Amino acid sequence: MITHTIGLSGPMLDEVADIWLSSNLEAHAFIDPMYWKNYYDGAKKAISKAELFIFESDGHVKGFLGMDGNYIAGLFVAAKFRDQGIGSQLIAAAKSTHSVLTLSVYEKNSRAYRFYIQQGFHEISHDLDEVTDEFAVRMKWERD
Repeated sequence: MITHTIGLSGPMLDEVADIWLSSNLEAHAFIDPMYWKNYYDGAKKAISKAELFIFESDGHVKGFLGMDGNYIAGLFVAAKFRDQGIGSQLIAAAKSTHSVLTLSVYEKNSRAYRFYIQQGFHEISHDLDEVTDEFAVRMKWERD
């Protein structure tokens, strides 16, 4: 089941923030793990106020998508629940409430890049992320 909410607190916030951290560490092995660990508290605070689409079943969060306006700030699915269509369902939920979506994905995160292409996103630019010194691809989806 997908829940659409603004903000989050309590145990569910902890669960979502933990998925954020573990997913970033796994998907971005090319970035120093301390970058993600040092940003954990800031990310948790941002998540607590963000527009969220949360995939939950059996009383547990299995994935979530965080929005900042029309920008997808992050899409994360817990490792043991990947390749089950959860990410696609979260994107579909965001598309149902937004006519334009943008995001940024690291060039080296080829799995995520391919996923977004399959979801109908296209490249709009390549930029150097000066904080991580990695190239990021800006992508966009628009409703027809």
